[in-house]
Amino acid sequence: MIAYMKPLGSLLCGALLACVPAQARSQPKDGLASDQEMARVQLQAAANQHIDSARTAVAVLAKDPLMTEALRWSKGVFILPAYRRAALAIGASGGTGVLLGKRGDGSWSAPAFFKLGALGIGLQAGVEAGPFVFVLLNDKAMQQFQQRSSFSVSADAGLTVRNWKKVARGTVGKGDVIAWSGTKGLFADAVAVSVDDIRYDEPLTDAYYHRTLALGDVLADHVSNDQAQGLQQALAAASAPDR
Repeated sequence: MIAYMKPLGSLLCGALLACVPAQARSQPKDGLASDQEMARVQLQAAANQHIDSARTAVAVLAKDPLMTEALRWSKGVFILPAYRRAALAIGASGGTGVLLGKRGDGSWSAPAFFKLGALGIGLQAGVEAGPFVFVLLNDKAMQQFQQRSSFSVSADAGLTVRNWKKVARGTVGKGDVIAWSGTKGLFADAVAVSVDDIRYDEPLTDAYYHRTLALGDVLADHVSNDQAQGLQQALAAASAPDR
């Protein structure tokens, strides 16, 4: 008799569970999944917007012959489509940028997303400016972005970051980084420009490519997104040797 009690109990539990509507049983899980999907869709839309804005920034930069020469020298580029210095906001992000590496054949890698805190050109709290492009002229500059934690592109980080307004013809390939701004007069006579508290934005990158990715996976072309082709093609055209 005792031997039959456990199977009978299991049958009774199964019968009772069957009486509960499937929708009611799955509602908490489905609700969580729905929230996660909504968050993913919002991140993907934001990523798409950043890429479109970066492409617009490249179109403006491409009108400057000095900067197209810099792109021909480059190993990579970091594009910040817009920047806002938040007022009194601890830990607030000043903007979202995208990093692309240049391949040996002159084409460009898939973009990876980064967020940053401070742009060192004396902007006041609440000021909006941009776009900015940091042309990374050598492997040392590119390697800064391989760091796992927060890092800077600045003289303090061992990099020479030159204001494109101060770059003379024939000296484009000197130094580590050339900083360009699409906002008229923003850099003015500033000799040095820096960008601090840069961090790889893994959630935004993952949402854009629909999978979990390390930065190295993106730069090594282990992923692609058709929506980024416009940006990649714009950079390839701007950096073409026969331009």
